[in-house]
Amino acid sequence: MVIDEILELVPSIPDPFVRVLTYGRIGVYLSKIKDPRAGKAFRKAFEELSKIEDPYILVRALLAIGYSTSLAGLKSAKKAFREAISSAQLLPEEIQDIVKAEAIDYLLSLKDTDEAVFYAVEIKNKKLRNKKLLEILEKVLENLEGEKLNKIYKRRKVLLILETIEEPYREEAIVKSIKPLLSLGEYKLVLELINSIGSKLWIAQALNEVLEFLKNNEENSEIVKILIEESEELAKKVGEDIREDIAYIFAIHGFIQQSIEVLKTIPPTTQRIIVREILTSLLSKEDLDKLKILMESLPPDMVLMVKDIIFRILERGSPKMEPMIQVLLEKEGISEDILVGITKYYLELNNLQQAVRVIKRINSERHRSVALGFLAHYLIRIGRVGDAIDVVLNIKDRGIASKLASELLVKVVEGKVNEKINTKKEAIAR
Repeated sequence: MVIDEILELVPSIPDPFVRVLTYGRIGVYLSKIKDPRAGKAFRKAFEELSKIEDPYILVRALLAIGYSTSLAGLKSAKKAFREAISSAQLLPEEIQDIVKAEAIDYLLSLKDTDEAVFYAVEIKNKKLRNKKLLEILEKVLENLEGEKLNKIYKRRKVLLILETIEEPYREEAIVKSIKPLLSLGEYKLVLELINSIGSKLWIAQALNEVLEFLKNNEENSEIVKILIEESEELAKKVGEDIREDIAYIFAIHGFIQQSIEVLKTIPPTTQRIIVREILTSLLSKEDLDKLKILMESLPPDMVLMVKDIIFRILERGSPKMEPMIQVLLEKEGISEDILVGITKYYLELNNLQQAVRVIKRINSERHRSVALGFLAHYLIRIGRVGDAIDVVLNIKDRGIASKLASELLVKVVEGKVNEKINTKKEAIAR
C-alpha cells in the first residue's frame, strides 16, 4: 500500500528531470524483489520525458532511464542509451561530447566497457576523448582475471583501447596497463609496449611499474635480464641514455646485482653520481637489507665513489648499520682509511675485540698509527691507562704518539690527585 502511495506522490515533485530520476530509482528497488510495480515505475519515467522542454535535459533524462533500467536488468536499457546519443546529435558539438561522456560514466558503473568504447571514440574533443578512454582502460584492467578465453578477449580489448588512445595520453595508458598485463604473464607484450614509449620520463615510470610487480613476484625475475638487454635499445629510441635511470630503478626495487651490471656500462662520471644517489636513497629509507646487498655487490672502484658517505655512516655509530659494516670488512681491496673509520665505529659501540681485529688488518704505518690512537683514547676513557701506554709505545707516528703520551701523563696525574681528594673527603666524613 505504501509503495502505491509513493508512486502517486512522485508527480508532486516540481522538476520533471528529478521525477524521471525518482521513478527510475524506485523501479530499480522494486525490481530487486520482482515487484510488478517496477514496470509501472519505469513506464511513468518514460511518460515524464514528454514534459521536459530543454533538449539537453531530455537527453540526460534518457541516459538516467537507460542506467536505471540496466540496473533492473531490462533489455530495453541499451535502446535508451542509443536514443539519448541519437537525440544529442541535434545539440552543439560540445554538448554532444558532454552527453557521450556522461553515458560512458553510466556504462562504466554498469561495467559495460564495450559500449563505453563505442561512445568514447565518437567524442570530438581530443582531451575529453582520451580521458574517457583512459577511464575505460582502467576499468578493463581491474577485471583482467578470469577464464583463459576471457583473458584472451580482454587482452585484445586492452590493445584495442591502447591503439585508440593518442599521444601524449597513450604513454600514461601503457604505464597503467603494465602490472595487470604482467599478472597475465604478458612479458613480451609489456616489453613491446615499453619499447613503443618515446618519453624518457614515461619509460622510467614504466620500468618502475615492472620492477614493483617483480618485487612481489620474484619467480618472474627472468624479465629483469631481458630489460637489461633492452635498455640500450630503449635509449636509442628516446635519443637519450636512460641506463642511469634503469640502474637506479633496479637498485631501489632490490635488484641490486642487475643494477651493478647496468652501472658498469655507464661512464665513470655518471656512474659516481648514480651510485651515490642509490646509496643515499637506501640510507634515507633505512632499507638495511638492500644496503647490505649493495655493499656486498659494489666493486672496489665503486666503493671509493661513496667513501665519504661511508665515513658519515661510521661517524653516526648506529648499531643498526653493523651488518653493512661487516660486509665492508669482508670485501677485498677495502681502503685502509675506511678500516680506520671502522675501528673507531666499533670502539664507539664498545666492541673492543672487533676493533682490535680490524687494526690487525691495517698495514700502512700512518693509518695504523691513527687507528691505534683511537684505541689508546678509548682505553684512557675506560680507565685502562696501563693498556693505553702499551698501545702508545706501538705507535710509529711520532706526532700522534707525542700527543697521546702527553694525554696519558696528565691522565695519570689526574688520577692520583683525584685519589688524594677522595681520601681526604673520606677522612673528614669519619
